[in-house]
This record gives sequence, structure tokens and C-alpha cells, in this order.
Amino acid sequence: MSQSPQDPVQLAEEIRTLLEAPDADTKLRERLRGIRPEDIALVLDDFTPQETWRVFSVIGTEAQAEVIDDTDAESQEQIIAHLDGHLLQKILEEMPPDEATDLLNQLSQSRRREVLAGMDPETTVELLRLMQHAPESAGGIMTLDYISISQEATAGQSLEHLQSQIDAEVVNYVYVLDGQRTLKGIVSIRDLLGSDPEVAIRDLMSTEVISVSVSDDQEEVANLVRRYGLKAIPVVDAEDHLLGVATIDDLVQVISEEADEDLYRLAGAPESHPSQQKVLRRAMVRIPWLLLPVISGFILAWLHPVEGGGTLQEILQSPGDRRLLLAAFIPLVMGLAGGVGTQSATMVVRGMAVGDIGLGRSTIRLFRQEVLIGVLIALSIGLIIGLVLIGFEGLQSGEVHLLFPLAVTAGIGLGILLASACGTAIPIICGKFGLDPALVAGPFITSFNDVTAAITFMMVAELILGIG
Repeated sequence: MSQSPQDPVQLAEEIRTLLEAPDADTKLRERLRGIRPEDIALVLDDFTPQETWRVFSVIGTEAQAEVIDDTDAESQEQIIAHLDGHLLQKILEEMPPDEATDLLNQLSQSRRREVLAGMDPETTVELLRLMQHAPESAGGIMTLDYISISQEATAGQSLEHLQSQIDAEVVNYVYVLDGQRTLKGIVSIRDLLGSDPEVAIRDLMSTEVISVSVSDDQEEVANLVRRYGLKAIPVVDAEDHLLGVATIDDLVQVISEEADEDLYRLAGAPESHPSQQKVLRRAMVRIPWLLLPVISGFILAWLHPVEGGGTLQEILQSPGDRRLLLAAFIPLVMGLAGGVGTQSATMVVRGMAVGDIGLGRSTIRLFRQEVLIGVLIALSIGLIIGLVLIGFEGLQSGEVHLLFPLAVTAGIGLGILLASACGTAIPIICGKFGLDPALVAGPFITSFNDVTAAITFMMVAELILGIG
């Protein structure tokens, strides 16, 4: 029976309604029966921690294993916090070894030991073998759940073995090994099914096997799979012993994650999706990149001529000179506004492109987070600018005048805050009206933030300085 993809907004609304109904657990269990785990995982990203756990607790263990693997980092953390050791063990046993390893790596060392101690010894050994490899290496993403056969076997024997291992994660290829588990060749399932049962595997196999070292970077592995159109690629050690297999589904995820990182780096933003970092961390990562326009802006400001020269005190006595001095900081304001707006827009556009943003609460949450980040950035950058201005005037005249630094700091700070809010809101608004956020947001945000930030800066600064 075919099943159409669920509308996430509608499904989320239905679940919220059922959560308020009498006998909610029974009704939720009935409603979610037959719903794909991927659809459940998507709506969970939009729920509160309490709602997330209530929904997660009423689905079966097999579905729980798939849901927890498909949710974002924040939802995973919320779910793991509620799981007792026994249930966590059952979920891990339902997951492919590579995915189970990823989940185990999120646990504290003490809890990880506790969970592994209660699991099947054979499974524990497999997981420990995978955990010894770097997470972003070929060994870190490979699975041990593949099909291998001796080079001495026949095609018929291989098919019998294949039937007994049909639940393996990798069933596209059969890997041919010698007695020391050295990788000798590979046979596709298609070739195996179409061969004479008496034919020796060594006569069927291809010896030109593309493999990767266990220590190779995951991005290099993903590029090889994409280049040669493979569905899986074997992972070997220095002696060509088969250690595991990297599968296409994991490598597609690697490609997506690496693309995200490159995109975020281009914008001077965190190298991971916003949901994977705390607000303070996200702000601290962005601030150093925003200091570049501060430096260039100060250079332009100090080079900007003011008729008659003089100290800051003397300049501030003339309204015309005060406006001219403020105008010298407009390039700094526009540079900061453009940088902040681009960073916020990058987060939103990418989130909308991959479906992480768009479910109401998630959008509101992201907007609130980005505004808070804007406040932190505004306070940090504003403080730096204020201290520089105070220090410069102190060195120039031996006196400190706080009014002008305060005016500049407040004006720039509010301009940054506005830029962050606009950079977040404009792509969302574009999406609501059917416009391509990636196409519209960039030039519009740059132009809009430049104008609004400059106007905001001048209005606030002039108000504080009392320029009529």
C-alpha cells in the first residue's frame, strides 16, 4: 500500500490537538501508527521538550530508533535526557552500528559505559571498534553490517549466504575476502543472480576495487563515491584488510553537512547548523569576523577630514562638525549591518532550503534566537567601539568625553540589532509570498540594511548629542 508524504504543518497541528485530548497517549499511538519515522522526526523538531518526549514515548522501539537518528541535535539531546538505560539499550540494538555509535558519542563517559555494559557482548565489541575511529573519518562513518564471502566459494554458495544475511545494511555488493580478510574483489548482486551456481566467485569478481583507508577524511570518501557513481565503498587498513563499508546514505549526509559548513564559513558564521550550537556560542563565533569592518571603518573615520581640526571637545561644539564627524562612521555602520544581515540570512535561507525552518514554532524560535544574537553582537561590538573612542580621545587630549562614544556606540548597536532582525525576517517573508529567498534576500537585505542602519545610527546619535 502506497503512502503519501505527510504535510508537516498539518501533522504537527493534529499531534498538538491530540496532546490536549483525554486519553492522549492512546490516541497519539493510533494516529502515528503507519506514519513514517522521517515525518515524525521532522515535526518533533518544532515541539517543546515535553511534547517531544510524549510523542516519542508512544511509538515502537524500531520507530524510535529511526526517529532519534533523523531528528536535529537539540531534539536528540532532549530525548536522550529522558531515556533510561534499558530503553536506550533497546534503541541502540535496533540501529545500524554506525548510527548507534553516533548516538553513543553524545553520552557522557560514565553513562556510555553503563549502557554498553548491559548490551550484548558481540554488539558492544562492534560499537567499541567503531568508536575508536575519528568521527569525520572513513572509519567514523563506516558500518560493519555488510556481506562478505570467501574467494573459494561458488556463486551458488554465495547466494545461499546472501539469503541468510539479507537484513544486512549493505546488500548492493558482496565483498570477496581471503583467509586473512584481505579484500580481493567485489561482486554485484546483479552479476551474482545472473551467474551459473557452479561458477567460482574468483571468476565472477572484479579485482579493480575502489577502496578508501580507514583514516581518510569523510569528505574525500564522499567525493569518490560521487565521482564513480558507487552505492557503497569498502574501508580498509594499510594491509587491505576489510574493516567496514561506507554507505551512500551516510555519504549523502556528509556531502550535505560539508556544503553547509562551506556556506556558513563563507558568511563568517558558525560551521554547523544553528540548532547545533548554543546562542552565546553562535554569537562568539560571528563577532571576530565582524571586527574586520570595524577596523576598516575606523581607518576611514579618522581619515575623514573635519574642517578646522581640533580636539573632540572642540569639534562637538559645532553642530555641523558633529554631523560631519558622525557621517565619517557611516561606512563602519553599513559594513557591520551588511555582515550581520548576511550571517543571519545565510542561516535562515539554508534552513529553509533543507526543510529545517518553516513549521511555525521553529521559525519563531529561530527569529527569537537571531535577535538575541544580534543583541549580544551589538553589545560586544558597541563596547569595543566605545572603548576605542574613549581611549583615542584620552590619548589625544588627556581628557575623556563619554557623550560622543555613547552616541556612536548606541547608534551602531541599534543598527546591528535591526540588521540581525531584518536578515532573519526578510527570507522568511519572501518564502511566505512564494519568492525565492536565496535570490531575493541577498541584494535586498544588503540594500535595506545599509539604508536603515545608516538612518538609525544618525537619528540615535544625533538625539544623544542633542543636535537639532
